[in-house]
Order: sequence, then C-alpha cells, then structure tokens
Amino acid sequence: MKSKKVHVRLTNSELAMMQLLWEAGRPLNRAEIMDIAMRNPDDPLFAKNSFHVIINNLMRYQFVAAFMNNGAGRKNARRFAPMVTRNEYLAHQISTMEHYTANDIPEIVAALFKYTKGADRDTLLPQIEQAVRRNAK
Repeated sequence: MKSKKVHVRLTNSELAMMQLLWEAGRPLNRAEIMDIAMRNPDDPLFAKNSFHVIINNLMRYQFVAAFMNNGAGRKNARRFAPMVTRNEYLAHQISTMEHYTANDIPEIVAALFKYTKGADRDTLLPQIEQAVRRNAK
C-alpha cells in the first residue's frame, strides 16, 4: 500500500522563524531569536508571546531541533537550529502537493528559470546535474 506524503504548510510566523534560523547560520537561543525578530518594533517578524508555540510546532514537524548549551546562566539556554535547509523545505512543499509526480520535475526546473531574474542556463544546468548526481546517492 502506498503511503501518503505528509504536507506541512508553515504559517507566516513559522516561516519567519525558519528564515531567521536559516539566515543565522548557527544555533540561536530564545533571547537571540527575539532580538532579531523584534529589531523593527513596528513590524516584528512574529508576536513576542507566540515564540514557544511557533518553536514547538517547528520541532514537532522536525524542521527545528533544540540543543542544550554547556555554558552558565543565560548562556546555558537551549539553542535552536534548523534541521532542513531552505531548499529542502521548498522541495518538500512542491513534492507533497496533491497530484505531484516525479515527471513534473523538468517543468518545475524550467519554470524556475522562467521566474528567476538573471538565471544563466548555461552556468546553472551543469550545476543542477552535479546536485542531482550528488543527492541521488
């Protein structure tokens, strides 16, 4: 029996948290995340009181993991790191859509070229082939 792919569609706040973690490039604790999220107090990335709901949802989806730090005091707080890359998340969004099949991949790649300004096909096609071969192992 064929198993159904689980589709997780992140809320705007969850996606904002993921973007923040992807851009950080290192695990962050709650205080660091909130400092970044609240840099523009007139337009925060997400509500201050929703931090735990958002981070717990992301951990339940297995998009984020929490790690204990071995420092002292506030430095000993849990740190959060993304467990999927931005590109893996985007691929997951496409591949879990209803009626998606592997036969859609060439047209999706072609559409990415169509909608991406400055995409040089001659440069990118060999890189795409290398990435496919590297990830097919």
